[in-house]
Amino acid sequence: MVHTSEHLTEIKKKIEEEVHEYQETTNAQDALEELADILELIHTALTIHEVTFEDLEKIRIAKKEKRGGFEEGII
Repeated sequence: MVHTSEHLTEIKKKIEEEVHEYQETTNAQDALEELADILELIHTALTIHEVTFEDLEKIRIAKKEKRGGFEEGII
């Protein structure tokens, strides 16, 4: 499957929309639904960028080790 820059542009727009919907949630179930949508879009974007979720996880872990995570509520 060939992915165009238009496809990536649409994915980016949809991620923004889903993040907004997540921000508007008021309960855990709705939040999880929106997070699932965001995760699906991330998986799609990874395919477009020709990398795996495991590649992304390695980057996430390296950044967390360097800068720390967000678990403590410090942004």
